[in-house]
Amino acid sequence: MRLTGRRAVVTGAAGALGSVICGALAADGADVIGADLDRSGLDTVESAVTAHGRRWIPAAVDLTDFDAVQDTVGRAVKDLGGADILVNSAGGGAVSFFHEMTYETWTTQVDRNLTSVFNATRAVLPAMLEGGFGRIVNISSVAAIGGGRLVRGATAYAAAKAGVVGLTKALAIELAEQGVTVNCIAPGAQATGARDNDTPEWRESLLAQIPTRLLGEPEHLAETVVFLSSAAAVNITGVILPLDGGHSI
Repeated sequence: MRLTGRRAVVTGAAGALGSVICGALAADGADVIGADLDRSGLDTVESAVTAHGRRWIPAAVDLTDFDAVQDTVGRAVKDLGGADILVNSAGGGAVSFFHEMTYETWTTQVDRNLTSVFNATRAVLPAMLEGGFGRIVNISSVAAIGGGRLVRGATAYAAAKAGVVGLTKALAIELAEQGVTVNCIAPGAQATGARDNDTPEWRESLLAQIPTRLLGEPEHLAETVVFLSSAAAVNITGVILPLDGGHSI
């Protein structure tokens, strides 16, 4: 129970990765605020937290709306008595070749994958600074490192996720002497429900690009989040950790 007494905020909490992260944090002792636009999805995550005897506060909010995030997440943090951990796992990709891309597609991808990180971090960071302790874990993507070779047409997504990498490094330096670490996980293809629609040919072409020939397991990503949130990671900050089976080598 490395996180006993800690209070965590997870964005994208109703998603395939965020929901598993919420459960893993609770299993290790943390109370959890789950932030997501999908209120019904948040309700399904509740049992994954409360089953471990931890407190769960749902925060239904559009994470791209700065004022709404400051209000909704800010109030949830006050209700929980503070925040020690922030996991920015909200996001999502859209395929559009650059020469055909609309301005709306571009801005939507940047807002969903980068601006949401700013909004949530801005809402939670003051409580961390007040408490003199914080663990911020951002979820980027292997696309930020390799340009999105797994999926052609992911330019806007790759650019936004690369912004998360830059934000992680700069904020890690800014907060290094204030008890707050900032790290980033860059996952490759994950074994989520979205992969169920893969044809055998597409699955083989995907695995052929991954040295281990393994898709990432959300549970493994969640355990990495738990480690980076723990006291054992006190001297780890500004790290961009590929979790991609060697794809980015």
